[in-house]
Amino acid sequence: MVSKSSVIKFLAIAVNLVVLTALITSGISLGAATTKTLSTNYTLVNLGSADATVNVQYLKEDGSVWDADPANESFIVPADFGMVQVRQYFDSTLAAGRGSVVVSSDQPLAGVSQIQARNQVPTQGAYSAITQGSNSFYVPLAARRQPTLSGIFNSLIVIQNTDSVALNVSVALVKGSSTTYTKPINNLLPGQAFYYDLETETNLPEPWIGSAVVTAANSGNIAVVTNSFSGPDGLQTFNAFPAESIGPNWMVPLFFSRLNNGLSTVVTVQNISGAQIPAGGITLSCIKDALTFPVGPATITVGLPSVLNVNESYSFNPVADAANFPNSHWGGSCQIDAGSSDVVAIVQMRITSGSAAGAAASYEAIPMNGSTNRTLVVPLVAKRLANGFASVVTIQNMNPNQPANDVELTYMPSFIAAECPVAICDKSGNGTVGAEDAVTIFLDLPAGGSLQQNHRIGGGAGAVPELPDGWQGSLVAVSSIQPIHGFVQLTNYLFGDGDRLMAHNAFSLP
Repeated sequence: MVSKSSVIKFLAIAVNLVVLTALITSGISLGAATTKTLSTNYTLVNLGSADATVNVQYLKEDGSVWDADPANESFIVPADFGMVQVRQYFDSTLAAGRGSVVVSSDQPLAGVSQIQARNQVPTQGAYSAITQGSNSFYVPLAARRQPTLSGIFNSLIVIQNTDSVALNVSVALVKGSSTTYTKPINNLLPGQAFYYDLETETNLPEPWIGSAVVTAANSGNIAVVTNSFSGPDGLQTFNAFPAESIGPNWMVPLFFSRLNNGLSTVVTVQNISGAQIPAGGITLSCIKDALTFPVGPATITVGLPSVLNVNESYSFNPVADAANFPNSHWGGSCQIDAGSSDVVAIVQMRITSGSAAGAAASYEAIPMNGSTNRTLVVPLVAKRLANGFASVVTIQNMNPNQPANDVELTYMPSFIAAECPVAICDKSGNGTVGAEDAVTIFLDLPAGGSLQQNHRIGGGAGAVPELPDGWQGSLVAVSSIQPIHGFVQLTNYLFGDGDRLMAHNAFSLP
């Protein structure tokens, strides 16, 4: 198990107290970046071997205490990957507003947060825990009133103070070889979150698109998440990158070029090297999933077309670049190679045509930094719930040069009857749902490849027939030999209106 930790940003794992930066918007729109009224929920999973006693403090946007239902301020999360969901939209005590959360626990936790427009045309996004607070964070993509195929694109950067003292913070907004504007944020209180809405930032031109660097003064620690809104419904949410996570090589587990349903992925890479990266200094190399996509080239290699300045970003975009990417229905995985230059990267999943046009999600590319972690944790898994909610988990073998290996998957049901009913989840037949009802599966993970657990479907490649429809809980995957990582798509298999697509990274542990 992991040593005692904490959860930040919406959750992040850090040492000592769990500081959770959550975007908690209970019945309030997020300023001018979107006209939607949004709400949140979060899911905590216990990485420890004993039940976790959890205490939560909710803070308003001004840093003052935000009273919530006592049941959402103090609760137990069951041991050994047990999970609890906390839904702000069902909290009758929590007044409408937005702010942040500070969570403390006597066991290590991980988690994921979902942002939703409820009781209206759907808008949805999700993000996972940051591993720790940092002095600096990098945001590969930020925009103000930028026209796109998905509509006008605006960014909302949320910054939380994860330190024990008040901090001054600056946000440098970078385009090309220069900083367009630096936003000062003064006296951010411990645990407080600042919502920086670029749509209302008059010091930026219209339109504007670039990248950002967020830095705390005096070596203070912060956490950062970005919400990018597009058109009337689209939302892409991703964690910014702490300075400790940069590197030259990254993995993109799923890459698509102009699928039949309108889905493509865009890989945006930010230069964090401290020096210019020359043309050709970054390469995106992709290998086709030939079983799923039999047509098209077996590999794709695309280089950086021009010089990339310090802190500037470049997007490998199959929608805009038909010369270098297949024009129809191609999918696979990719690697980013920046030579000796440090970079960070995000992956956008955008549906730009068809019946679900406007749906979007994003996740962070996975660093290929020589990690030996062989355990992967997914806080929230759902198999074809009655409301259509379902997850898809991609598990990536991070070692491309070694033989295939076995992976043990353990699905732990939620012990809460409303989430995983006895009639569905009581595998042991003892009349209750508990650890004895976990479902274990063994699968082969190919060298350098991935496997998918698709909880949207009842049968076929990637399906999980071992789980019944209506099952909900967490997942832990343990690799026998090779390091693994992965990401999660949170989807809806029944309905396609608005934006119902979400994605977040899973948690890679020793």
